[in-house]
Amino acid sequence: MFLTLDKFQKRVEELGRRRYFGNVSIAPFTSMEGGLSENEIYRTLPDRIEGSSFGLDDFFAGRDRYLWLEKEAVIPKEKEGCKPAGLFDFGKTGEGYNSGFESMLYVDGHPYQGVDTNHNEVLFQGLGGKKVRLTFLLWTGLEGGGKHRVFFHQCRQADMAYLHIKTDELYYLARAVTETLRLLDRYDEQYENLKAGLDRALQYINWDDEYFYESVDVAHHVLKEELGRLKKNTDLTVNTVGHTHIDVAWLWRLKHTREKAQRSFSTVLRLMEQYGEYIFLQTQPQLYQYIKNDCPELYQVIKLRVDEGRWEADGGMWVEADCNISSGEALVRQFLYGTRFFEREFGKKCEYLWLPDVFGYSWALPQILKLCNIRTFMTTKISWNQFNTIPDDLFFWRGIDGSEILTYFVDTPEEDQDINSRYSTYNGRMTPHSVLGSVRKFKNKELSKDTLISYGYGDGGGGVTRDMLEMQRAMDIIPGLPM
Repeated sequence: MFLTLDKFQKRVEELGRRRYFGNVSIAPFTSMEGGLSENEIYRTLPDRIEGSSFGLDDFFAGRDRYLWLEKEAVIPKEKEGCKPAGLFDFGKTGEGYNSGFESMLYVDGHPYQGVDTNHNEVLFQGLGGKKVRLTFLLWTGLEGGGKHRVFFHQCRQADMAYLHIKTDELYYLARAVTETLRLLDRYDEQYENLKAGLDRALQYINWDDEYFYESVDVAHHVLKEELGRLKKNTDLTVNTVGHTHIDVAWLWRLKHTREKAQRSFSTVLRLMEQYGEYIFLQTQPQLYQYIKNDCPELYQVIKLRVDEGRWEADGGMWVEADCNISSGEALVRQFLYGTRFFEREFGKKCEYLWLPDVFGYSWALPQILKLCNIRTFMTTKISWNQFNTIPDDLFFWRGIDGSEILTYFVDTPEEDQDINSRYSTYNGRMTPHSVLGSVRKFKNKELSKDTLISYGYGDGGGGVTRDMLEMQRAMDIIPGLPM
């Protein structure tokens, strides 16, 4: 059994590597120092980028240092069954996504998407065969607390390539099945069906270069056919929403917060062009105000997505505020300014308080929420308690004056933690571990068959990735997982 799953894992890794082909490096770039003073915000491109050459294996070092890179390049021509892509690796984002490398890519002078450790692939949808100007604004990052240190980042890849669509889809299906098998009981009715179906499909792949992509098309068809025969019988539903939790003030200056928002939100909008089902949630009007001031072009597109119902602008407070030392007056003003902004800018009345990342909750909140016509409250940080586990995840929280608010604790486990761990995260991933974990950990199944995952890398991690959205599509059709 274990050797079979290990075989599947190796096949999945090989499929992942061979999704891309025809790689051609576009390095070197023309490089130029950022040029702004310490507290100035990067909002637009300079008139010209002139300086030294920056190529493969060259280093980009410093602390809180910015570097412009620019290159005119021709995007690969459109090819049937493929997507033109760029693959870029300029540096490493820190493990907690609160330190290290981040960057923004502009195409022909317009913000295109963030590029970092989690977003090193760029799909050039609708640009095949065109000559474009690619401009990157690299940032070394900060240390995320502690002693100041110098960062050393290196240009390891700057390629144009093709993404083979069927290999990509087969990779995610096979990966989702393999990860599901590792979590299911071997006596589960779907275990043998999934294992046999994936094994059969992979046998159709001819791993020789000459025949590989043609055989992948067959294997992809076989696996879809095998999964189609299996029924996904479950009364459990895992609801998902994309999210990037950005701390407005933490381990960086406010100028960095403003730049993180530009990078993260441009990535959200790029992925929305590629995935019609993608729904994204962003709280904190302060971040919207920053974007409105710093990048009006992005802000106008955000407003369109809000009107379409694909970008959810809600959450109640102006920022996700501390609730331990704030006075009642301060909390009220958070809601006053927050709800007014959402209604004025987007025509939306706030329906809930979204407060995942605070270390305590004032007993006055239920009363304040009721008076603000907010009826529900979501959090999860209380799961980080060192000693105590709250016995429920779905309940009415009664405040000082008797006001009650429907409250929900997100129960998504981290990828590297046991599913049954007390700890839960608001920066979830789209994996079988997260999906099954959110259901298994949920303590009130007698009240509801629904759970919620907010997924995406926070702070400097850039939010949702294409990997997460593809995994969600794959998991939607895999028996043994909730809907």
